[in-house]
Amino acid sequence: MKFVSVAAGLATAVSSVFSQTITLGYPTNGVILTPGQSFTAQVIQPESMASCIQVGIALAMDTCTNGVCLQPANQLGDVLYAGPWTPTGHPQGGFYQNFTLQVPDFTPGPAVFTLTHLCLLGGGPYPFLEFRNASVTIA
Repeated sequence: MKFVSVAAGLATAVSSVFSQTITLGYPTNGVILTPGQSFTAQVIQPESMASCIQVGIALAMDTCTNGVCLQPANQLGDVLYAGPWTPTGHPQGGFYQNFTLQVPDFTPGPAVFTLTHLCLLGGGPYPFLEFRNASVTIA
């Protein structure tokens, strides 16, 4: 019986963390970008019941060498934006913010676009760091 209550508590804690996750509205996997091109990155946060104090985000792009893309925890590449994230409500629910960025002067080939998000989560609070990636192609 104790196992069930511990498992239920753990599931609740995990779901509150996952309810904080953010997503990339754009770019998405498979998008083709051109060096020097301006594009609009969109960061989305679904509605959540948990308290999260926004610290900021970083938007970065890195090329892949021989088809291998480094993990964002090891290397972000060219940072295109680093600073506050102040999303506004979306009429269909949740929150979002758009960022106008420029594609770095990369060699054509595969690349990874990374969103790094930091917030202070819960009543404690504690730092919550997450990454979201999109595999893109530089044409």
